Amino acid sequence: MPSKKSLNAKPIIFKTHDPIALAYLAGIIDGEGCFHICILSKNGKDGYVNDHYRGCLKVSNTDKALIEWLLTNFEGTNSATTRYTSSRKFEREIYDWIVTGFRLLDLCEQVLPYLVIKKKHCENMIKFKRTYPRTREGRGKRTLTKEILDIRHDCLVESRKLNSRFHLHPLKTIDQD
Repeated sequence: MPSKKSLNAKPIIFKTHDPIALAYLAGIIDGEGCFHICILSKNGKDGYVNDHYRGCLKVSNTDKALIEWLLTNFEGTNSATTRYTSSRKFEREIYDWIVTGFRLLDLCEQVLPYLVIKKKHCENMIKFKRTYPRTREGRGKRTLTKEILDIRHDCLVESRKLNSRFHLHPLKTIDQD
């Protein structure tokens, strides 16, 4: 019997986005975006049979109009917005636009040709997301092959290298001759 969550899930509808909007999105991602991969340990209560990895694209900005533009132009991309307010005085609210799930791969493949700074980040996310089937069936309950787990782990390590803020960080020098 399907879970209540899967009954409420929206159908996957892939959309080809306007090239001008994709070019503008690429500029936003290059300046304000972050491709992030993390690992969540399995526990008996969540139903996952393996450690599971998650990938997302996040854009943060203090201008709510930008986040609204992203939502308007990339509607249906499993996006969400959040608002963060600092407890420190004189700081503006920060708005986040987050893309995850099935449509992240589709959006990454479309925006890739327009990226400059985050091109390697996006290529890594595409490699990572291609290890996932484009279906909700059996989600988390599949036993994954060692090859898929190795690819996901390699993408996680690469993401950490690319996102490291330290120029001579040890992770940035791994596997470099």
